[in-house]
Amino acid sequence: MKTRLTAFSFLVLFLCSGITSAWAQERVSNKVPEEYESVVSAVQKVMGLLQDVTQRHATEPISDQILSISDRLTMTGPVTGGFRSTVPDEDLIEMLQDIERELESIVRALDRHGEDDLSRRLASVLDDLEEAVEEAMEEADEDIRIRRSNSRRYEIRKGHERVTINTRDDDWWDDDDKWEKRNRARDRRWEDYRPNRHNWSRSGSYAFVGELTHRWPYQSNGIYNSIPASRFNRVEGLVLGFARAPLEWSSWDRGRIYGQAGYAFGLEDWRYNVGVETRLGSYSRNQNFDVKLGGEYHLNTETNDLWKSSWAENTSAAALFKHDFFDYYQTEGWTAYLVARVTPYAQLSAGFRADEYTSLENETNWSLFGGDDFRLNPAINEGDMRSFVFALEGGKVKSFNHRPSGAAFRLEAEVGQGLGGDFDYSRYLGDLRTYARLTRHSGLNLRFRGGFTEGSVPIQKTFTLGGIGSVRGYRQNEFLGTRMMLANAELTLYEPDVLDWLMNDFAIFGTFDAGWTNSVAGQNEFSMDDVFSSAGFGISFDDRTVRLEVSWPLRDLGTGYEPSIWFRINPSF
Repeated sequence: MKTRLTAFSFLVLFLCSGITSAWAQERVSNKVPEEYESVVSAVQKVMGLLQDVTQRHATEPISDQILSISDRLTMTGPVTGGFRSTVPDEDLIEMLQDIERELESIVRALDRHGEDDLSRRLASVLDDLEEAVEEAMEEADEDIRIRRSNSRRYEIRKGHERVTINTRDDDWWDDDDKWEKRNRARDRRWEDYRPNRHNWSRSGSYAFVGELTHRWPYQSNGIYNSIPASRFNRVEGLVLGFARAPLEWSSWDRGRIYGQAGYAFGLEDWRYNVGVETRLGSYSRNQNFDVKLGGEYHLNTETNDLWKSSWAENTSAAALFKHDFFDYYQTEGWTAYLVARVTPYAQLSAGFRADEYTSLENETNWSLFGGDDFRLNPAINEGDMRSFVFALEGGKVKSFNHRPSGAAFRLEAEVGQGLGGDFDYSRYLGDLRTYARLTRHSGLNLRFRGGFTEGSVPIQKTFTLGGIGSVRGYRQNEFLGTRMMLANAELTLYEPDVLDWLMNDFAIFGTFDAGWTNSVAGQNEFSMDDVFSSAGFGISFDDRTVRLEVSWPLRDLGTGYEPSIWFRINPSF
């Protein structure tokens, strides 16, 4: 009951303070320093969204945490348009950065509660807040500091210049808008004040390895059978079921039973996997190192193409237009594994898999809007397979679905030689992705991927290129090989000044793809003459996820130079 009253009180405080702030900001909006206007807007978005969170979770500890945040963002001071610190001598930028770290835990709590929509929305406004704070520091030459000395006095420092603002009324900014210079020797407190730089390792807008969320670039994993409980494709038809995700490093749980089960109406059979995990590390002692031990049994449908698209996008395309981007096979067996978080930016995985592989055929030809028949699902080499799987994965990526920056990599080895079974092979794969912010409104994203095999590799362990997610402009999975190289580049202009009166919050981008496989080359040695490539452009409407892509093949391999046009709900990479 107390928690409910606390949440209700917070909502009343928020509404009342919002009315007061709107009246006050109307009087002083032209007085706010330009570099802090975006900060004001971002904080207001955060406060508005926290109201929705509180309404849904008024009886849970989340509401108390939100109340604590609201206390620190009391809308009564004039600095940055009405926001101030409630603690004397607290720097505004440092305070907002601390709040970002608190909001991150709310994002993770919402993930655990299954509140995907609220989690994504809060993560998005956190991106805006962090970007606004960083922009304010950059525009101020990263040397601006704001401090509240007492209830009516604020001090602002920019380089060696300072201004003091006394706030008896709303006309708080100096009439001449000039900096008042002070003798540095007169006030030594500034010399002792050194706000901590933002600890990006705990920022809610960053994604880290081992967090099985929509914010991390790699959806495929050699250890986990990453597949949703409900889906649609040409070999299973409609699958309906339920699932529980494995442990994440941010979770307080020390053990979990996880898995997935669903009925495939096309196959007229059940698909499932069930696993158990336990964590050996101590979250309270060392949050940067932990170890998970686990094992699972499965009878399920698998694909090697999850790096090209997502299950949600593939299901939508298949159910609506008969476009199924993946190739499938069935595995039944068990896996035992160990996953170690070495730092927040790197994890090691090792596991043993024993599976029986079976081919799957097309079981449905239905889609909502008809179209051509589904392409045939290729047959595989059936038999028993035993292998060790090793992976090293790491990096950090900020704002993956919005305006990404950072880098991520994954190195994977599957060793099946000398372990018995029907296959004797090894497979090695590397994937590097970089996301560079060239300016505030432009970015360059790059992906480099390569792999090779040894021994008598079964066809399901070879590499495929072509189509969505790899080299656009060619048929899906057209090129097969035991060795492969791929490079993708995407240059994006965010919010370009084109038809601004008609379209807002969109981006335009140019693409270039280049791939190589030894089956196309006819030899294992790489040569530029054997590279096939494509180029195109596109428009994205909702961050990077809703996008229209057009690509032309730059080499005629029997299909001409006709472009491919795709409407997508997933980033290219």
